[in-house]
Amino acid sequence: MVRYDRTIPPGGKGGITLEIDSSRVRGRFEKKAIVWSDDTSQVSVALYLKGEVRPNVTLTPGGYLSLWGTMGKAVTAHVDITNNHKKPMRIIRVWHDMASHVKWKLTPTRPGYAYRLTVTDHSRSPAQYIGHFWLETDLPQEPKLTIIVSGSIHEEAEK
Repeated sequence: MVRYDRTIPPGGKGGITLEIDSSRVRGRFEKKAIVWSDDTSQVSVALYLKGEVRPNVTLTPGGYLSLWGTMGKAVTAHVDITNNHKKPMRIIRVWHDMASHVKWKLTPTRPGYAYRLTVTDHSRSPAQYIGHFWLETDLPQEPKLTIIVSGSIHEEAEK
């Protein structure tokens, strides 16, 4: 978003404000804005906005888990949850919508800063499902985390 003084008298000063919506940007970025004027000695000026957006919480490998496998064999996946703030973060509550398909365990690997959510399929018959885990935190910038889980459990092929 850009805000600027629409009219600046000759020899006067004006302001230009450039903003980035960091909810849609991750990692390093560089944005360019061109300012046009009726000054014949310098018709345009390029302004650059550079930076790096670090998420409040990082989910590794991402916010999606796949549980693909065969009935009767351990089908497990995990996501590492990392708090990128100096202040510790607690995970207050965990809930999901796949009670008939998965079991889970949340392990603090660095209490307040890093956790591992391990999800294991326990379907009693072949199944295909998609569901969600929600984690409530005490971090005001990231009060709720969502992780999508996709499962495809099939019978063991006959030999």
